[in-house]
Amino acid sequence: MSNTIPTDIVFIKNLIVDMSAGIYDHEKQNKQRIIINVTLNVECNAQKKLSSIDDVTSYEDITNEILNITRTKHYDLLEELAEVIARTCTTKKYVHKVCVRIEKPDIISDVDTVGIEISRP
Repeated sequence: MSNTIPTDIVFIKNLIVDMSAGIYDHEKQNKQRIIINVTLNVECNAQKKLSSIDDVTSYEDITNEILNITRTKHYDLLEELAEVIARTCTTKKYVHKVCVRIEKPDIISDVDTVGIEISRP
């Protein structure tokens, strides 16, 4: 018998923001396109009474918080941005685990995208 807690998935896919991120001068002076994906393992909804937004994890609220995070300061490293987003998500009710993937699609001409992906309990 498994002790794994059943979870549902809430996700935000391909949130595109123009923000200040990077270690180079041109990245600090000019905003660039960043793609953010977040996957949340949340408490299973199967046994819950689901009559209010308060009964679930709101992807709208999390999206708005991510947008606020990306607008408030410059991030030298995507790793730092990913950690800030992950910490914000793990403080939410019902969230058991978060995976954050952040990509820079326009930074290296020979590839589609580069980035970072982290997973936190």
